[in-house]
Amino acid sequence: MQPTPIGSLLGNPNAWKQHADSLNRQMMEQPKEYWESVFPELKTADLPPSFYTKSVSLQLMHILSDRKKCEGCTGFLACPKEEDAKGHQFSIGLGETGIFEQVSKCSFYQEYLAAELENRLWSFSGLNEGHRRMTFDNFPDSQKRLNRELCLQAFQFANEYTPGSSMKGLYIYGSFGTAKTHLASAILNRLIARKIRVLYVQAEKTFAALSDLYFRENRDGLPTRSEILDKYISSDVLVIDELGHENVNESSIWALYTILNGREPERKPVIITSNYSPVELADKYLKRASEETGKRAAALVSRLLWLTEPFEMFGEDYRWQGLKIQE
Repeated sequence: MQPTPIGSLLGNPNAWKQHADSLNRQMMEQPKEYWESVFPELKTADLPPSFYTKSVSLQLMHILSDRKKCEGCTGFLACPKEEDAKGHQFSIGLGETGIFEQVSKCSFYQEYLAAELENRLWSFSGLNEGHRRMTFDNFPDSQKRLNRELCLQAFQFANEYTPGSSMKGLYIYGSFGTAKTHLASAILNRLIARKIRVLYVQAEKTFAALSDLYFRENRDGLPTRSEILDKYISSDVLVIDELGHENVNESSIWALYTILNGREPERKPVIITSNYSPVELADKYLKRASEETGKRAAALVSRLLWLTEPFEMFGEDYRWQGLKIQE
C-alpha cells in the first residue's frame, strides 16, 4: 500500500506550530539516541544527530502518540481514533533523504474489511443457509465415486478459476436427487471463500419474476428488469439451478438469451444444473418458441454450450433412499 497523507497537520506548517504549543517541549529537544531507543527502526538509517531537528521530533512525536492509541486495542470497532484515522497506523518510512511518515491499515481494520467483503459476497450470492451447508467436504461419497471426473472438474474450477480466465463453467444434468444442486453450491461456497463474486438463482423463480416485472417496470421502489438482468450478467460466476423447470415462453427465452449473450463477450462462466441434457433442453425450447423467437432459442443453447462443459450426473435419488431407510 502506498503512503497516504496523514492529515492537515503534515501539509500545514502553521497548524503544526499551533499543535506543538500543546506538546511537551522537552520531547522536541531529545537527541538522536533517545529517538533510536523509541523507534529501533531508526538505527538502520544511522542519521546524523543534526537531522533530529524540532520539526523532525514533532513528526516522531505524532507517530509515537498514534502508536500509544493502539496499545490494548481490541478491534476496529473499538478504535479510539477519529474519522479517517480509524483503523490506520502511522509508521516511519526510510528514504534516501531521511525519514518520512506513512500510514497503513492495521490488522484489525484489514480483518474488518475482509469480513465486510465476505458479507457483501454472501448477500449478493443469493445462497440461503441450506446452500451454505453444501460443501465439498459433505458431498456424498457414493456420488464422488460414481461421478469422479465431474467432481474433479468441479473441484478444479472452484479452486483455480479467476475472473477473466478462459475456464468454462459446467452443465450438470441428470435425474432427480443426484446432488446436482449440492455440487453447484459447493463450488460457489469455495469461490466466495476465495473472494470471487458469485450469484445463485433458481430458474423457475427467476424467470417467473422477470416475466412479472415486465408488467410493473415503473413501480416505485422496485428494481427494474434491466437492473436485475445486469446483476445476472455482471457476476463473476452465475449458477442457474434446475434449468428447464421454468415455464418456457417468449419471456423466459428472451431473458435467458439476454443473460447468456451479455456474459459471452467476457467469457464469464455459468454453471447449470438440469434434469435435461443439452439436446433435450434445446428440443424443449425450440418446441415452445414461436417462429419469431426460434432462432433466439437456438442461439441461447449454442451460447450455453460455448460457456459450459456438459457432464451427466449418475446415481440414485438420495431423497428416496432416505425415505426407504426411514421405512
